[in-house]
Order: sequence, then C-alpha cells, then structure tokens
Amino acid sequence: MDPEILEDWDRRLRGLLVAVCLLFAVLFLRLFHLQITTATDYAKESEDNRIAQRRVKAPRGLIVDRDGEVLARNRASYSISLIRGSTEDDARSVAALEEAIGEPTSYSRRSASVRLKRDVDFQTVALVEERLRGDGFPLHVDIEPQRDYPYGELTAHIIGYMGELREEEAASATGRYLLGDYVGKTGLEKVYEDSLRGVDGVSYVEMDARLRIKDEHPFPDREQAPIPGRDLRLTLDLDIQRAAAQAMPDTLAGSVVAIDARTGAVLAMVSHPSFDPNVFVSYRAQDERRQIVQDSHRPLLNRAVSGLYPPGSTLKLVGAVAALEAGITDTLSTFEACAGSLQVGDVVFRCNNRDGHGELNLLDATASSCNIYFNHLALILGIETWHEYGRRFGFGISTGIDLDPEEQPGLLPDRQYHIEREGWVTGHLMNLVIGQGYMLVTPLQVARYAAALGNGGVLVTPHFYGEAPPTQQIEGVSPETWETVRLGMHRVVYGENGTGRRARVAGIEVAGKSGTAQGPRTDDDAWFVAFAPYDDPQIAVAVVVEDGGGGGATAAPVAGAVIRAYLEDQARRQQAVSAETLQTPEPGS
Repeated sequence: MDPEILEDWDRRLRGLLVAVCLLFAVLFLRLFHLQITTATDYAKESEDNRIAQRRVKAPRGLIVDRDGEVLARNRASYSISLIRGSTEDDARSVAALEEAIGEPTSYSRRSASVRLKRDVDFQTVALVEERLRGDGFPLHVDIEPQRDYPYGELTAHIIGYMGELREEEAASATGRYLLGDYVGKTGLEKVYEDSLRGVDGVSYVEMDARLRIKDEHPFPDREQAPIPGRDLRLTLDLDIQRAAAQAMPDTLAGSVVAIDARTGAVLAMVSHPSFDPNVFVSYRAQDERRQIVQDSHRPLLNRAVSGLYPPGSTLKLVGAVAALEAGITDTLSTFEACAGSLQVGDVVFRCNNRDGHGELNLLDATASSCNIYFNHLALILGIETWHEYGRRFGFGISTGIDLDPEEQPGLLPDRQYHIEREGWVTGHLMNLVIGQGYMLVTPLQVARYAAALGNGGVLVTPHFYGEAPPTQQIEGVSPETWETVRLGMHRVVYGENGTGRRARVAGIEVAGKSGTAQGPRTDDDAWFVAFAPYDDPQIAVAVVVEDGGGGGATAAPVAGAVIRAYLEDQARRQQAVSAETLQTPEPGS
C-alpha cells in the first residue's frame, strides 16, 4: 500500500483516538460533577420533592373583658388544601374535588396559598378523607383556628373583625403573611394584630411517587411548634356595655361612651346600629357581608369615635369655665334678663325657651340651659378666649384612644377658619358657644370632657388595654371655678328647673348637662353628659341619640341607666371582696 495512504490512515486513527479520549474525559468529568460535586444539591432537590413543608397556624390570642369574660375566641375550622405537584397533577386534583363537591374552588397558580376550600362542613371533610385521598389525589384537610365573637353585635365596634388578606397587603407584609391569611381589619383586632397573631409553626409531610401522604411527621425533631398569640384583658365591663346597649332606643342611631373619670379606662362603648362581626370571618357569608356594607344606616360606622356631631348645649360649660376665669361672671352675677331672644346686628338669636327665662345667674342658666345667658357671655368673652378654652378641653384633637386610626379629631373652628370660608361675623361665636355652627365632636371627646369637668380638670386618655396613660391637668383654671361648674351640673339633675332630672339614679348623686343640637337629619340630636358620684367622680358618660329631640327627655335616661349599671357592678364587686375576705383565714388561726 502506498506509504502516503498508510500515513494518512495512521493520522486519522490517532485523531479518532484523541477524540474518543476527549469524549470519555468529558463524560467522566460530567459523571464526577453529577456524582460528587452536585450530589448534595440533587439529594436535597429529591428530598424537597418527597418532603412537603406545612405551616402550622398559631392560635390567636383571646380578647376578654376586665372580668375575664371572653369576647373574641378561636374555634376549629376545616379547610381543604392542595399539596402542589406538576401543573397537570394540580389541575387533575382540583377538577376531581370540584366535581365531588359540586362547586368551584379558589384554586389559582398565582396564589401562594394552597387552600382550595375554607370553613367546609364535615360531609366535605369525610369525602376528601375517604374517597379523594384514597384515589391518590394530593389533597389534605387542615384544621385551622377561626375567629369567633360570642357577643356579636354587642362588642362589634370595639373588638372589630378579621378579614382575608388582600394581594396588595400581602406584598407589603414582608413574609409574615401569605395570601389568604386572615388578619385584623378593624377595631382592637387590627390595633393589636402583632400581639394577638402569635408565631406560626412548621411541620413536614413525606410523599410517595404519586404525591400521596406517606408519613405525617417524618422529622419530628425539625418541626417547630406554633407560639400562641398574647391574650388581651380589656378595661371594658360587659355588664355596663350590655346596659348601655339596652338603654339606647331601638329605632334610632347614636352612641354611648362610659369611661373611668380618674384613669380614662373605657368601661362601655356602644355604637347603634351595630353588626355581627362573625359574618366577616365566615368564608361562606358573602351575601350577609354585602348587605352590611351596603346598608344605608351605616352599621359599620363606629359612631363613638368616628361619628361627628354638633354637641349642642353640652358645650356651654366651656364658656362657663372661660367666663369664670376671665372674671366676666360668678355664681351670683346676672346679665340682661332673658326674654326669649337676643338681637346681634341684623340677626336674632332664640332661646330654647321662647318665653324667656328672666333674670338668671350662672348656676340657674346652666340648670335651665338658657341660650341667651351664654350668648351674653360670648359677646364679652370673644372668639379667641373661647377657642383657647375649647382646645384645653381637647376638642378638635384626637383623644389618642387605642382604636386609631378610626378616631376622628372633630372640628373646633376659630376666627381664621371662618375668614377663609365666608368671612367672620359675631353670629358665628353666638352659635359656637351653644355647641352649634361648624363645631363637631365625637361622643368619646365629650365623655372625656365630662370626666374633666367632674375630676377638677384632669384630662385623661381613653384606652381599652394596658396601663393608664399619663393624665394632663388643664392649666389656668382654679379649683373654685371647677367647683362652680360642678355645682351647676348638679342643678341640671336636681334643680327645680333642671333639664336632666331623668338622669337621676337612686343611691348615687349624678351631675350632668343636657344638649339639643340641630344637625343635617330630620330631627334634633339629643345629648347628655354626666359624671357620678358627685362628691367623688368615678364614671363619666356621654350619650348622643340621632333624631332624638330633647337631650333631657331622650339621652338623660340612657346616661342614668349606664350609671345605675356601674353602681350595681361596684356593689357586686364589693360583695365579692367581702365574701373572699370572710373565707380567708387569719394568720395563726
């Protein structure tokens, strides 16, 4: 054979040999990479496909009243979850479940949640456990804590309710929540969400090749038990809350607020009409939720902290305090006799008594709620001084209650407020001093105002939970002024011409002030504020009844009922302490 041909074949064989050697080298390196370098990663991926991690929901903390009565608790709720596999397997499992139960699920590939159905009945649970899981579908029944409110409407505006986390909320929750989680939406459920929620735990499930559960707890040492949320013991007294709700007229909207006049602890807070918060935690009550949201009577509005009203004659005591400190009046001074009206410029202002009250001093004017007397005070006082004292009482400012951000600050107009809108005239002050015009308050602000009038000018911070926040002494008001105003409020209830006689309570002296305010509704709003006992104020109450007419006729009996409930509650507590003392043996006995 030609030497050149042999040399060419030899060259080709050597090249082929090199190529084969290189190929085997590549294969060897690949096998080395798979078997040695990435073996751990593939083993982990394999285990991840075999082991499913599940979140164990932490029990939410309870909410109880000051005596330990449960206001918000947890009950067992069953949900059906999908253990994710391939898209094809997921779709097959979802279709089988929907066919079996005859209704759609909440399945979505975009959702991080694997829950298909929530709050299901036992029939559905049995179907999944006995049939579908037996057929190899990767479905799981979860037992989750669901919120339950045993007193429903009675405490709805205080406790609030929970609702499903929206997609935009989940995005900003920094991994603490998943889409589909329930969180506090309103009230104390929302304010104290971080404390109530607790910390979720972790468990593991081992799957076989067909994604069926093989072992419920393959790694008990790696599981993390959930940490329950913290319980909240409120200042709320359920007995007083119930008495306040029952005293309100059934057919009229309004609010009642009762606070401890010494600390600001909220004893009762009623907003009527109310709603059942259990509707918002039930996944199946969509129609009921829609009805509540669309109700024209606005049952979701917490009128105690978000309802804005002109306070009517309850505000006259601001002018009384300011006038006493300015030396404009005292307990004996009188102005021009009230003839039923007062003309200021071209405007005639009317008294609540068309025939007039005649000649009055401050105490009698407070008892009879004479508009003209306080109009005379305002003319001498001026808008600046009146506004300053109104601010000292906390009007136009949020109280700081732990229901924020639901609380409204109200409106305390000054001269500039009117100049910027329609110009200033003295008539604005004539209306403001009697709680009319553009003046707006919340019932909570008025309850705090009543407490300050009773306790000698100590401005408390209303609260439901925790230690009492620091108080603030209203400056620039003498003890003599406070006592004079208190005496006037006592005459409102016990004076011959007092407008608040229907607030009387047997066994305790009550001081108060009625109010009738013109608003945007059909009739006047009825107001009454009170504190008791007169010589040692412990409870302060504010009542507003929309379209209620006269405050002394409609709102005063409600305040009296609340104070009566407080008195009875205190008596029960004293009896309990006495009984416990008798049962406790003395040392050495």
